[in-house]
Amino acid sequence: MGALVTIFVEDLNMLIRSWLVWIWFFVTAGSAIAAVMVSASFTDTTSFILAWGLTLYVSLGSFVIIVIAANAASGEMSYLGESIMSRGLTPGSYILAKLTSRLITVLALFLSVTIPATGAMLIQGEGNDLTLTGTVLGLTYVSLALSTLVLLTVLFSSFINNMMLTSVIALLIWYVVIAGYALTQINEFSPDGLLGQLPRILQGNFQMGDNWPILVISLIPIFVLGALSVLVFQRRDL
Repeated sequence: MGALVTIFVEDLNMLIRSWLVWIWFFVTAGSAIAAVMVSASFTDTTSFILAWGLTLYVSLGSFVIIVIAANAASGEMSYLGESIMSRGLTPGSYILAKLTSRLITVLALFLSVTIPATGAMLIQGEGNDLTLTGTVLGLTYVSLALSTLVLLTVLFSSFINNMMLTSVIALLIWYVVIAGYALTQINEFSPDGLLGQLPRILQGNFQMGDNWPILVISLIPIFVLGALSVLVFQRRDL
């Protein structure tokens, strides 16, 4: 357990020092500030602006998230076997530590920007149609989607040595999935219609009883992908 925690802390510290992580943080923070200013100055409803912001984060930000997750193991294969043996770790423990640090980093980047931004939007008066329960549920759904993307990419990283190939495969699969989901959710081909049910969720127009099964089902791929990552990497010849 001690070696696992050590790998986790070392990887987390490495991610905190990463220029990619900080650039992405400042880009999203700047975008969040702009979204808050737009919601305060224009007549568009706040749920519309926030829904578009979250949609763009999931679609455009997925590239950065995949890069963060893709080198969990792929970028270190040349010396990974010796590193694991010298620390007294199993390969499964190693990938579990890396997986956890990447997941925490991505969720921290997302929530550290979106929570203050949505909080600022919630206290605005004119045009504000957000509800606290709606924004919490909306952010929860997006967090689950980002978690799935991280674990999917780490799974590919656990058996593909090339980081670039890992990123490309994960990116292609992810865009196919979100495109398919968007096509099933859109109401019409308009700025409002393309957002599907997300604005209604942010407005609080939902029954929580209908969402509990969806939330539980959303957790299944997260646990399955995590378990597969550990199992596949444990069986690799390092």
